[in-house]
Amino acid sequence: MNSGISQQKQSSIDDFTGVYPLRIIRSQTVSLLLLPNVLLLILAFADPYETLWAWMLLAPLAVLDIFGLIVLISPGRMQTFHLFFLGMLGILGSAAFTAAANKLAYATLGMSSPWFLIATGAGYFLVFGLLYRIHIKLLYGGYYSREEHETLSGEGKGLRKSQGIILACSGGGILVGSILIKALGGYNIKIMLIMLLLLLFALAYMMFANNLHKYILLKRGH
Repeated sequence: MNSGISQQKQSSIDDFTGVYPLRIIRSQTVSLLLLPNVLLLILAFADPYETLWAWMLLAPLAVLDIFGLIVLISPGRMQTFHLFFLGMLGILGSAAFTAAANKLAYATLGMSSPWFLIATGAGYFLVFGLLYRIHIKLLYGGYYSREEHETLSGEGKGLRKSQGIILACSGGGILVGSILIKALGGYNIKIMLIMLLLLLFALAYMMFANNLHKYILLKRGH
């Protein structure tokens, strides 16, 4: 029985660590970099321009663009590195979108209280930590294998449900927070909507971070 469980876990890890097909690497890299390049460049130089915020948005974007360029030049040779790129895109991209929302709150809307920065920062690390914990349980519990995914039940189904609940609650929390800022502060609704979208983008890009774990496992030979 232990042998069966071990085999299931190994099958799960093997399925998880598969690289992406060459035919989609270039298009995937370009499409995923497009949104951060457009939004972060605009927000970095938008009025009021502040050097500190510009550096916070442009530095991670520059790193991601360099990694993306390496993949685009030779996707065949960088098929494994592409996983590293996706993982860093998940971490740096989501952090940059969160920083962009804070720039709008403090530089554009003139918010003076530190609570929004604290809340978004704490929320970022909390959600990231919870999602990573579920990812580890799914991976080493044998629930990433294709066969197991077809008939997912028991603990695996519960973990997938928890993952969905975390994402739904995070999105709901972002929406409620934006409404409260509008209600209590009387700020521009257009800016609030942009902040809402930026935080939702941060949540979406965060999902790519587990590719960094794929890359590490592949380099270690599982």
